[in-house]
Amino acid sequence: MLTIGTRQHIFNARILTMKSIILGPLALLVAFCCFYQPADAALAAMSIDLGSQFIKIGLVKPGVPMDIVLNKESRRKTPNVISFKNDERFFAEAAAAMSSSHPQSTYNFLLSLIARKEGDDAFTTFKKTFPFTAFEFDDVRKTVIFPYKEEKYNVETLLAMILWNAKKVTEAYADQTVKDVVITVPIFLNQAERRAIASAAEIAGLNLLQLLNDGSAAALNYGVFRRKEITEKPTHMLIYDMGAVKTTATIVQYVLESTRKDGKDKQPTLRTVGVGYDKTLGGLEITNRLRDHLEKVFRDTVSTSKDISTNGRAIGKLHKEAERVKQVLSANKDTYAQVESLFEEQNFRAKVTRDELEKMIEDLEPRIAAPILDAIAMSQLKVEDLDLVVLMGAGTRVPKVKDILKTILRDKEISNFLNTDEAIAMGAVYQAAHLSKSFKVLPFNINEKILYPVFVNFLTKTEEGTMKPIRKSLFGENYPVPNRVMHFSSYSDDFKIDVQDADKNPLSSIEITGVKDAIKKEVTDENSILKGVKTTFSIDLSGIVSVEKASVVVEKVPTTEEKEKYEVDKKEFDEWEKEQEELKKKEKAEKKEKEEKKKAEKEAGEEKKEEDTAAEEKKDEETKEDVEKPVVVKKTKPVEPKAKKINVALTVKETKTDNIDLNEEEVTAAKKVLGDFEHKEKEKHDREEAMNSLEGLIYDLAVRLEDGEEYAEYVTEDEKKAILEEVAVLKVWFEDDVSLETKKEDFDERRIKLEELTAKPNARKQERLDVPKVAEVLEDHFNRSMTFHAMALNLTQFEEGNKTFTETELEVLTKLIESTTEWWTEKKTAFDSQPKNEDVVVKASEVAEKARDLEREVRYLTPPPTESENMKEDESATTEEPKKEAEHDASEL
Repeated sequence: MLTIGTRQHIFNARILTMKSIILGPLALLVAFCCFYQPADAALAAMSIDLGSQFIKIGLVKPGVPMDIVLNKESRRKTPNVISFKNDERFFAEAAAAMSSSHPQSTYNFLLSLIARKEGDDAFTTFKKTFPFTAFEFDDVRKTVIFPYKEEKYNVETLLAMILWNAKKVTEAYADQTVKDVVITVPIFLNQAERRAIASAAEIAGLNLLQLLNDGSAAALNYGVFRRKEITEKPTHMLIYDMGAVKTTATIVQYVLESTRKDGKDKQPTLRTVGVGYDKTLGGLEITNRLRDHLEKVFRDTVSTSKDISTNGRAIGKLHKEAERVKQVLSANKDTYAQVESLFEEQNFRAKVTRDELEKMIEDLEPRIAAPILDAIAMSQLKVEDLDLVVLMGAGTRVPKVKDILKTILRDKEISNFLNTDEAIAMGAVYQAAHLSKSFKVLPFNINEKILYPVFVNFLTKTEEGTMKPIRKSLFGENYPVPNRVMHFSSYSDDFKIDVQDADKNPLSSIEITGVKDAIKKEVTDENSILKGVKTTFSIDLSGIVSVEKASVVVEKVPTTEEKEKYEVDKKEFDEWEKEQEELKKKEKAEKKEKEEKKKAEKEAGEEKKEEDTAAEEKKDEETKEDVEKPVVVKKTKPVEPKAKKINVALTVKETKTDNIDLNEEEVTAAKKVLGDFEHKEKEKHDREEAMNSLEGLIYDLAVRLEDGEEYAEYVTEDEKKAILEEVAVLKVWFEDDVSLETKKEDFDERRIKLEELTAKPNARKQERLDVPKVAEVLEDHFNRSMTFHAMALNLTQFEEGNKTFTETELEVLTKLIESTTEWWTEKKTAFDSQPKNEDVVVKASEVAEKARDLEREVRYLTPPPTESENMKEDESATTEEPKKEAEHDASEL
């Protein structure tokens, strides 16, 4: 006979099997809900290598290695260009493709124009390169603005749109919101240019962590992967970067050093020690010269009614071909430039040799060499002191450029171990991870160089009463960034400070007011001493200088009464302290005397000791009663009054004099412009999606019904007629009535109507797919229920007295199995025999309900698992989970 424990074990095993079937999907869902978190729960950070011609984007997010973001065309670099057409924006490849067809509303190389004022040479170069791009100047700011139809956009707004697009591309790639960003810029950007880029980032909705110099970013990318090679012995590397419109030479030093006073915790440090640059020399200059050469050849060899220079599309085609030819000549001695239908339907084909190209740029040789020579001079190093030399930028691929560099660097090996396109973005994204609050990376200190030292100019009164100009340095070349400096002056009234660079170019004018009132309020007696006015200046991680605050500093010295009171209190405290010392000495002597007396009594014998001790104790008790213990009053040591410094805040007004920045209202207006564009583009996207959805449904139904596909089997003749009639109506509507003004709601309304006509056929088809699947589950429950029923009957036959299952329980299960079997046999026969275009006689939901009824009844009759079985089940789950996780991790690796 089976014991109760054996029976329970059998049923527990069975119920565990049932649980695995019924609860399996639920368990997976619960696990998913527990471990899934919204993407925004963990912040991501990005970097933007803001090149003049291309931008590269880096991304770091939890659980994913740092990598370059792929754009919509799955490319790792994106053209830095924006174009407008029909009030719609185009970015990247799409905008670049429009530079020939719509040159008047396509904007390239905006970085070279940012914060530049009317009359700057940059506009002459820009006009020569893009002669058909219209621009004008703001009447107030004197900076460039680009007219498009009725609107006018400043450079900050256009650059903000490009940064916004970079943000959206990154978010699509990361599948989460990204705001934190490090943007790389050339080291020679001045204060106005840096502030303008910061404004553009704000307009774009980005949280700017830092404007990082591109040379430092490239050097950081090299250093983080070789941090173990960095020692206390300095290593120097020269990075020569010739981009599209600028050339820089940066000498950096790698050294292992500590930022602590005790010299402990040494970390790798990257320090910029030398910089040289040419703001207008780059690959674009070479391309422009080659384009001008091709234009001259075309003019000399092809006869046209008009001059080719009057046609923007033709000049754009020539510029594109000149760029291609330049790249080909980097690896070949000659090639052919050819453009079909260049101008007035005339084809163009001309041979170009490398020698011809090198002759075009002969005069550039001194400019190519100058940045390296300047960087070496600033670093106070020699060529022999350079441990590494690396080339970056597309311009360095030109053979003539390499030859010039080899001449300067002599026997130094010139390397290309840094990824030209990605090193800057990858170095910057490491810095973004370091500055972001969401990541913890190994520290790598960066000491940027202040290329333009900052000074303050102000007037001070001499002993003779005349005003004398004073010029002081605020931030010198070797000041670490970020930093804060406090400037003290002895003004007693409102005053003005002018901030300038080393060449005395104005940066800002600062007016500080409220000095006289602050002095009057705080300097009230002879104990209030005016120490001067303190003005705090700061330079942030982006190299932007600003004034933080100003205050009048007043020193409050102790009064005579306070000093006299302190002397009296101190004298009393000293006397009390002396008395306490004497009492302590007396108590110590008495204690010692008692101890010696006890020791002597012990030596005299036990009996004598007891008598004397009793007598002594009696005497002590009498003494304690007669002598009252003194009350000790504790005193606190008086605090010596000292002078206190009080800072009274002043009103500070800073006016930028190098360039008029966008004010708060203008920034808000620019944000609205971007928001309006985003809203319109979303509406357009949603409309196109609705139109494509309806158009696709029309085409799909027409094909599936008219071509006699499987879908037609589920449609009645009346339904088919109604659907095809609606499809025909919609085709006519698309041809005659649909235009750009057709709203999304119109497409949605017609799609919903068409879906209503196809709802029944779709439901029939779906039921025909679902019922067989659910029937398999029902069959499985049949088998399990019948097995359980047989086991229960068998078990009941051997039991006496209180049985595990009552006759009523078994009878209910028997009837349920029989009725379900009868029901399913009838429904299945009808289901299999009926036409597919009729509504099904049984739905998958009904079959599933029958399966649930069987499972519910069996579960009701199944004994609950014992505690030991629960423990075994938990141990099994605990053992399997790490195993599955390990297998999952291994598959990911």
